[in-house]
Amino acid sequence: MFLALVSPLPAETLALSSRDMVVKIDRGRGGSITWVSAAGGKNLINLHDLGRLIQQSYYAGARLDRRAEGQSPSWSPWTWNPIQGGSFTHVPGIIERFESRGGVLHSRTRPKLWDMPDETAACVMEQQTEFEPGHTRVVRVTNTLRIRRPAGDRWGAAVPLHQELPAIYLVRAFAQARVYEGDGRWADFAMPALSKKGWGRPDVPRRAMAFFRDDGLGFAIYSPAADATWNCGVVGDSRSDSPEHAHTTHVAPIATVALAPDATYSFRYWMILGDESVLRAALDELMTRHPKG
Repeated sequence: MFLALVSPLPAETLALSSRDMVVKIDRGRGGSITWVSAAGGKNLINLHDLGRLIQQSYYAGARLDRRAEGQSPSWSPWTWNPIQGGSFTHVPGIIERFESRGGVLHSRTRPKLWDMPDETAACVMEQQTEFEPGHTRVVRVTNTLRIRRPAGDRWGAAVPLHQELPAIYLVRAFAQARVYEGDGRWADFAMPALSKKGWGRPDVPRRAMAFFRDDGLGFAIYSPAADATWNCGVVGDSRSDSPEHAHTTHVAPIATVALAPDATYSFRYWMILGDESVLRAALDELMTRHPKG
């Protein structure tokens, strides 16, 4: 009698967990972060489409009208815009590496251009996700973009554009936004609804913001590589806690960077989950330990 050897199916998600917090990355969404929760709690990340999530997203070159090639009319004209999660037609990025080793989640992705149905971008995105040493509620993420666009391609030379460091979409239940100014000081930010003018633009002098549910649970983002003006706002007013809901709370630390066709660009950011006192203590420590990322 012969027994067939069956290779195990590759894991669809990889998890990083402590006694207080769980973070997952998703093979079917380009290796993006698709789950953040308290231990045993519900997911706090919006998964409505592949443009949501917590993920890498970059912009470079000229704005092109490619509607004759299938470009979405909603995003036309558009720059070169590789999205880690996938395209507007829900085609995910191509995974080249997806593993958990030594307490670190690793992914390497060949992303899709957001505005096109299924066009693989000439670049690779790498991501390492791990807990900050000594912390069970603080996660550190290192992102690296390696661009390999052909010289003289249709998008042309580097131009200064806003980069999202990273793009973050939370469930809409995170309805209260506060800018952290250091040493226990907070400033409320009234999040506007997304409009034709775009997102709201809070001033974030210490590169840290937090978002709170009505029960006091907070999610904080610290992105020291960003500039002092970020994108932030909401879609809808339902205060839903469903990850699949169209309504969402969005924040993106912004840096103005000109990405050349052969550029390599890296940055680090931190996520913290807990009540206001947990966020305050962790942010003060991170600002001292990692003032420049």
